[in-house]
Amino acid sequence: MATTTLTTTVPAPPAVVFEVLTDHRGYADITPLRAVDMERDGTPEPNGLGAVRVIYVLGRRFPAVREQVTEYRAPHRFSYRIVSGLPARDIHGTVELTGGPHGTRLEYTHEVRLSFPMPAAVVRAGSRFVIGFLVRGVAREAVRRVARP
Repeated sequence: MATTTLTTTVPAPPAVVFEVLTDHRGYADITPLRAVDMERDGTPEPNGLGAVRVIYVLGRRFPAVREQVTEYRAPHRFSYRIVSGLPARDIHGTVELTGGPHGTRLEYTHEVRLSFPMPAAVVRAGSRFVIGFLVRGVAREAVRRVARP
């Protein structure tokens, strides 16, 4: 299994960061790599537990993956698993948000178990690249929302 963890501090409250992170339909507005259609709404929020989202890469040029939300604890924890679209047996992502004096500590952990052999370093580099775009987009949008009058 290859595990990648990205950590950053976002100068915004956890509730704002969580709202941006879990606004699946809004991903196309905050990152050039993703567009999302909701296949099934979750509970208690449409983006919550059980939601299934179809994520496209590079706008809508390439259907990428279907993900299901497995944990939704606003405003501190969000998890998902990939249910189809990638050659892997098991892919999970978890984001932990912790408030602090300088904003929100965002820790995004991505675990991948491929169904074919590939060096873990290559898998981690790919995860870091894709997740990095989302984390930077979430951070920018959260800061923008806080700065709005």
